[in-house]
Order: sequence, then structure tokens, then C-alpha cells
Amino acid sequence: MPTSHLQSCEYVLIRIAPDPIRNEFVNIGVALFDAQAGGFVGVRIAPDLRRVRQLSPLFEEEDLDGLEADLRRHLQAQAPAWNSREYLLQLSQECFSHGLQFSPPTGVLTADPAAELDRLFREFAAPIQPPRSHETSARSRILAHLERTFHEQGILQRLRHPVPASQWLGRGESMSFDYHYLDRERQDCLIQALPLGSNEMHVKAFCMTALRLRSKLSRLDVASFREEAPSPAPGDDATIYQTELLESAGVRVLPLAAAEEEAARIRERLGL
Repeated sequence: MPTSHLQSCEYVLIRIAPDPIRNEFVNIGVALFDAQAGGFVGVRIAPDLRRVRQLSPLFEEEDLDGLEADLRRHLQAQAPAWNSREYLLQLSQECFSHGLQFSPPTGVLTADPAAELDRLFREFAAPIQPPRSHETSARSRILAHLERTFHEQGILQRLRHPVPASQWLGRGESMSFDYHYLDRERQDCLIQALPLGSNEMHVKAFCMTALRLRSKLSRLDVASFREEAPSPAPGDDATIYQTELLESAGVRVLPLAAAEEEAARIRERLGL
């Protein structure tokens, strides 16, 4: 999928805070907008409200009847005013009851806005699924290999790890980078263990963070390491797509087999 076809969109999470005293909320849906054209893409509301009832046992599902249709009508009519926090606050207060809230707009890159809306819904509003053990172990294997390689090459002690992105992007940024160093030319260099193929939302969040960093830092190099399959998997569209996303954000995507070569490159850039 050509990276030139990627669109810049923004989404807001739709939340319910059924108890105004406790002000605890549950994500129940998501709305997506075309950030460049200011158009409304769509809205999805979760049909399963078991998590809402955990906060408020007396909450009735009928209280949200017609909410998705009402939101679609209001947001479509008011585009591009949707990206105003004032408008979203007014919408939640005047048009709906039971503590409807909206998150601040968040950027996302996508080649298919309609499919992106479905992915965002599954990631943020659908019933929570337990983490897949193979994803966790893949990242752990990458990190262990990088640490061993960097230690053997005598550069581990010269790298900061982990490093929160909030030091450049502010307190609201939650992502951290696995390694950071400043080379001889005063360029910020970041390294991340990033398994590809399954957790697409994490890859997209990493891309958005890298793009935001480029707007803050005059000189930046970002590299990510992935595991390499024993043999190429035909039709592995997810990995290909995620690799293109990363490269479009200026991230060098490296196989784990290149760790030693990258370590030698780091030694040279550090002047060791």
C-alpha cells in the first residue's frame, strides 16, 4: 500500500461517566474525522455496557438508545467544528445526559478511514481482550537481544534507557523509547523494539510520536527493530503495511539480525 495514500485523520473517544460524584468513565465509542478536509468519517458506539454497569449498577441500556444516530447527525452537521473542545463540551452538556464526555482529538495516519474507524473502536471501546502472550514475548526477545549486543559492543553504558518521550513532548505523552543517545553532531538518536504484524495501533501510536518529535527536534534519527520470520510469509499485508507506516514517519525499520551492524554504527557516531 503506497505511503503517499496515507491520510491524516483525528479521532475522539466517546465516554460515559454515569456517576457525577466519582467522575469515573468508560469508553463506549469513537468518532473519526478527516483532519485535512475537516469532514466527518463516522462514529461507532459499543453495544456492550457491562463495564458501564460496573460503575453504575442502576444504569439502563435504554438510556443510550439512539445515541449513535444522534451523534452522527450532530457531528456531521457541525464539521469542521468537531475539533473545538468548546463545541464537544457544549454537545455533551446540551444534547445528552448521563455524563457523556469526549476525549481531546488525537491524530492518526490511515489509508482507509472507514477501516480505521473499526480498528479504533476495537482498540479503545470494544470489550478488553487479554494481551497476546506471543506479542509480549516477541518484544522481550528483541529487547534481550539488543541489550546483549550493545553490551558486547561496549556501548550499553553510553545509552540512556528507557527514555520517556514526555521530556520533549510534555507531560501528556505516555510513550517511552527503549534507548536514546546524542551523537557527536548533537543529533538525538532513538531505538525501539517494535514487533510487527499484530498490534497495529501500537505501531501507529509510535509513528505519530515520531512525527511529533520531528516537529520539536531539529535533528533526529529513529530506528526500530523487528524480529525476522524464519521464511517470508506470502501475503503478510499487516507487516508490509506497518513497515510502510514507519518508513513514512522517517523510522528506519531494521531486522534483529542487523543489531550488531547498528551497534558498530553507534560506536562510530559516538566517536568510540
